[in-house]
Amino acid sequence: MALLNELSWPLLPAGNRIRYIWQEWLQNRLESYQGGYLLTLDSLTQCLNMPDNVFDVHVKLGPSLAHEVNADPESLPLDADSIQASVVSFGFDYTKTGSILLGEIHRTLEPQGNLYALLYAPNNPWYLKAKAGLSDSRKQLAAQHIGMNRFKDWLGLLGFEVHECEVIGCPWWRGFSHFQKKSDMPKAWLSAPIAYMIKAQKKVATMNPIKPLDKDLAVAMSGNLANVSPKSILRVVE
Repeated sequence: MALLNELSWPLLPAGNRIRYIWQEWLQNRLESYQGGYLLTLDSLTQCLNMPDNVFDVHVKLGPSLAHEVNADPESLPLDADSIQASVVSFGFDYTKTGSILLGEIHRTLEPQGNLYALLYAPNNPWYLKAKAGLSDSRKQLAAQHIGMNRFKDWLGLLGFEVHECEVIGCPWWRGFSHFQKKSDMPKAWLSAPIAYMIKAQKKVATMNPIKPLDKDLAVAMSGNLANVSPKSILRVVE
């Protein structure tokens, strides 16, 4: 299993055009952390300028020498509930075992920990252009197409809650050569989706003891007062 081993952004469909949007989006969200551990799992993320003053430790994990820790992403060498945030840039698209990887990330994230994921939109125009051989033949195509609905299903089954989802669009009227966040486009509904930027938070259910309900016993009395509880009688007397 190789998660974008030693690949660079220019070798990927829409690589450098998305890099700056993803970098800015992440920067605005990661700067809110103060302390804790940041986990990144692919070579693409290592190309980004992660904030180095808001996390105590940045764990760069992957199957190559470009990372600080060489390990199998299907079995992360990290304790459960030990990571505050994780960033995966196209990592789920370039492996055939994305659901297993997501399960391992869920295990290592602490309760309320956040996952930041970048996903390709299935069969987007840029991907189809590369697949048809109309662009640079060196570009690496994704191993699978997950799609937002399927990815949200994975997240929901594990207990993640999606907090944000920003679409990177491709305006056809600009010749499929300029990418923007759809929230910044004047005609967003006309643009084709290229990628999704997702923030999901790990939710953990707690076991709260259930207090037995107080049952008021009825007092056996004659007439219309047969079903009146002791508390009701006390209120009447007062």
